[in-house]
Amino acid sequence: MSNVDTPVVIIGAGPAGLTAARVLTELDIDYMLLSREKVPGENKACAGFIPSGALRDFGIDTLPGAHPVTTVRMKFPRQDMQTVEFGAKVGVNVSRANLGMTMLKHVGAGSGEIRLQTEVGQVTVKQSGCELTLHKQGQSEKLTSEIVIDASGVNPVSLKTVQLRERLPDHLMGYTAQYQMRRPSSMGALNGVNDFYYGSDFSPNGYAWVFPRGHDIAVGTGGLLRFFKEEKKRMFDYLDHLISHDDSAKAILENSEVIKRESALVPLAGVVQPSFTDRLMLAGDAAAQCCPITREGIHYSMIGGEIAAQTAAHAIKKRDYTAQILSRYEKDWIKAIGSNLKWGRWLQKKMVEPTSGGLGTSLMGSDRSCKIVAEMLVGARSVRATLLAAAPIYMAKKLRR
Repeated sequence: MSNVDTPVVIIGAGPAGLTAARVLTELDIDYMLLSREKVPGENKACAGFIPSGALRDFGIDTLPGAHPVTTVRMKFPRQDMQTVEFGAKVGVNVSRANLGMTMLKHVGAGSGEIRLQTEVGQVTVKQSGCELTLHKQGQSEKLTSEIVIDASGVNPVSLKTVQLRERLPDHLMGYTAQYQMRRPSSMGALNGVNDFYYGSDFSPNGYAWVFPRGHDIAVGTGGLLRFFKEEKKRMFDYLDHLISHDDSAKAILENSEVIKRESALVPLAGVVQPSFTDRLMLAGDAAAQCCPITREGIHYSMIGGEIAAQTAAHAIKKRDYTAQILSRYEKDWIKAIGSNLKWGRWLQKKMVEPTSGGLGTSLMGSDRSCKIVAEMLVGARSVRATLLAAAPIYMAKKLRR
């Protein structure tokens, strides 16, 4: 395709898509970003925690509306609530709409065009180039490009027509149910402490969370989709039980009202390949760039979007859009975050297997191990390093092989 509308199309204005746009702007590569949302991230069900490393690495350490997190509390079955105080900020809680608008501003003016409230209906990849069908306000149009970075979410729009890989099965797909709650203005604001609740009372083989942002609070639960489908309870029943029966949650959420109910699919598959083909790369949730054990996806999506944009820029300069050139994308993102995805999946499997012997509880055998696990939850320690430091000796030997 000798004459295209734009060299690169980015689908999706989540952390992956907006990071890709910012990088392409910095590299002076023309692109067009398409998002069906009016406000990026506004309708994304997400707890909204961002580790300090992501804030630092991507220049958003002064994120407006962010609420610093300095403490983690964890509750495991048959154990008291464990508290780990870090003594310094380890990350922030933020609404996804606030994050999205901030990242949109950070893209800056330059070589790209951003079109919100525009839905991509179909992506066709040919030897000669890419063609996309767009829909906005009842009107349709065609758009052509050399490369597509698909960051459209856990069920990528491009996979409807491009034979790259199958949809993730239920045992590799997670489900999140969440309440956005609001505390009365007459009560004090909540900040600084993120709570994690493990056990079958709060989730079928996953965990629940309470992440405060002043007077707003994200209260959610998640686990593998397969287990949710096998359960008779509705997802929100777990949240209702947490809110009404757990003393620590009741103390936090007293008199708070639900202002929004939301749910979403989440990839919990570990390293999924392939994530590229001729002229196409998947990034963020579309590439399953989310840790299965911590459910950390924002930071990893930013990394995936950054590497996808760098790879696209290299291909544009080379005028070579083949899978051979784009293969560096997958090599680089796996090198950057693949270990956490791989070992996160391994640990997740061990924790949900009936024969695991309560591995999650065994990791919490001392104050030291509690701190190690808390460091993993806030992104300050890798999954593998956590297992080597906190797991039993026989497991450490297995990991060092």
